[in-house]
Amino acid sequence: MRFLIITAGFIILALSGLSEGAGRKISEMGNKHNFSYANISVNYRALPTNDNPSYPQSAQICIFCHTPHHSSAEGPLWNRQATTRTFRHFSSSTLSIDDPALRAASEYGQPNGSSRLCLSCHDGATALGAVFTTPFSMTPQPIHFTNVKGGQAGSAGMTIAYETFSSHHPVSFRYNTTVINILKNTFLKDYKSPSNPNVKLDKLERMQCTTCHDPHQDRSNLPDPTTPFWTAGTYDEVCYDCHIISPGPW
Repeated sequence: MRFLIITAGFIILALSGLSEGAGRKISEMGNKHNFSYANISVNYRALPTNDNPSYPQSAQICIFCHTPHHSSAEGPLWNRQATTRTFRHFSSSTLSIDDPALRAASEYGQPNGSSRLCLSCHDGATALGAVFTTPFSMTPQPIHFTNVKGGQAGSAGMTIAYETFSSHHPVSFRYNTTVINILKNTFLKDYKSPSNPNVKLDKLERMQCTTCHDPHQDRSNLPDPTTPFWTAGTYDEVCYDCHIISPGPW
């Protein structure tokens, strides 16, 4: 009996460790993409209508991005209005992919695919509540949001601040064998195809936001990494899956 109790304890401990390592799922409280009214520990959440927390618009989770009916062709069962912004490219003196030949080969242009879906919230212009359909209503009803930690009052037009492309990794370019071979003759010479199953190119071999970030699994509660929705492993492990970084000095 004592052996069984000890064994059961180890199993429970192991399972809890797996759960912790996975991070918070979209359905769990604390996940930053869970905008339901009940999720009080994140920055943004929907407000209840008529002070009724159980009202479908604010109590559900998936509707802020997905709908089973009357969806947009922009993405799978997509329920959000598309961004209308024109985006400036990430640019730097050492960005190889900005070379004209590489730009053409990699089809590097305006954000496309899943990155455009991310930007329907993260463009700094489209309201968080800008959805096509809401539960039990084929006519979109205004969804008011509040910024809990920012202390902002509820608004139907509340947006998330836009992080310019000058401050993060370029997205929406093809990263196939042809492009990798061209890249190997440029300033940063060492590249490889992703081997980590959690670091995924899209079906057209394009590097997107979702290559490094999982929109449904929030790992910001884990000690390392601390970035929300990181795919798996530490920062270095994800970067090294495409980049072979030579040792310094720098």
